[in-house]
Amino acid sequence: MPAVESGLEKTRAHFREAFRADPSAAYRDWFRLQEELRERDEREVARALAEDLWASVGEFTFSSAEERARFFHNVAVFFGSPGPAANLARARQGFAIALAHFHEHEETGWHARTLHNFATSLSNLGETAEDLAESVALFERALAWRTAEREIARGVTLHNMGIALRRLAELDPGRAREHLENSSSALREATEIRARNGLAEGHALSLFHLALTLEQLERAAEARESFERAADEFDRLGKHDSASIARERAAAAKQS
Repeated sequence: MPAVESGLEKTRAHFREAFRADPSAAYRDWFRLQEELRERDEREVARALAEDLWASVGEFTFSSAEERARFFHNVAVFFGSPGPAANLARARQGFAIALAHFHEHEETGWHARTLHNFATSLSNLGETAEDLAESVALFERALAWRTAEREIARGVTLHNMGIALRRLAELDPGRAREHLENSSSALREATEIRARNGLAEGHALSLFHLALTLEQLERAAEARESFERAADEFDRLGKHDSASIARERAAAAKQS
């Protein structure tokens, strides 16, 4: 794979040929390059390569319907994530193709995974109450498969749903308290699951987001406790910057 330094046009030409030959393998290399571009903050190059991909994606051929569905799921996750190429409309199209194939729950978990990632994209990029309500509904559909028998995946979905519900509270002020209470419930269950399974970083993140929700519910004492617990977890993980942020929030909650 040529480096970007060899010229954008050469990189474009390389990937056009690679995607025609084997879209799934090419995407793995293309995504790694996007990660490198993000680390170097080369936003214009990242955006140009994303535009190239989207312009030609309809021309790719796949060995099976499942390979095509997984490919479009992965492309949708990329466009549905914050970054210089973020585009919710494109993410929607990709997820729709994936869901047309993975249309019901099965043991591979691809239907639930696609629902979860679609919901996360809406939570990250949605700008309206309707977008966030759709996100929550998709998370709930994913939870129909991500039950207590699959509780690690359930914890991830509950965590992300808790964040989406907090955003929904901002966009739907008439029902803000209801959304925040539901956010609190989802994040509490996520913290319990992650603690039970020894997922220390996930547990710390869920504690932190639970505290943010409790703060908005004006439960200062509970928020402070959750921030402090998150800070302790972050310190144990060596994430001292995150710990400092959590302690600052805890101190602010104490003064309120």
